[in-house]
Amino acid sequence: MSETPNTVQVASNDQVGKYLHLSFGALAALAIFVLALITFVDVIARYVFNAPIPGAYEISELVMGVMIFAALPVVTWRGSHITIDLLDHITPQGFIAWRDTVLFIVSSIVVAVLGWELWALALTLKGYGDVTEYLRLPIHPTLMVMGVLAWITCGLALFAAIMAFRRIRANKQA
Repeated sequence: MSETPNTVQVASNDQVGKYLHLSFGALAALAIFVLALITFVDVIARYVFNAPIPGAYEISELVMGVMIFAALPVVTWRGSHITIDLLDHITPQGFIAWRDTVLFIVSSIVVAVLGWELWALALTLKGYGDVTEYLRLPIHPTLMVMGVLAWITCGLALFAAIMAFRRIRANKQA
């Protein structure tokens, strides 16, 4: 596996990348911290006091969803997805920008559909009044946040596709 050249970030002092890292990266880091704290306190309470945190599993489930989707915009902007370079050594240089364009378009469609489905599920659960089993926390706000984060990722993937397409045009002019 290798890291492919970043097709989105155009400069090392990229202000959008810094903003994404400070906002969504911080949200993902906060979620990881909350998960670690809940787990730590739950384990201590369970084994020392024989009294686990009520609903720790439910909180962890909700926080984990936000953590994963909060990291997606940053990963997309940086172009730091996991890649397999199985065919990179035989791929013609002129084909790489085309490949990136198509893959970012497909990625944006998939993430947009995911965001749409998350939002629809959130509205359905809201209509049912669905809550977590033990703590009775509403589930739909977490799904709505995940849907919005998916749509933000979709926008960034579309921007990445545009940037890759510009490389195609620049290669034709050169």
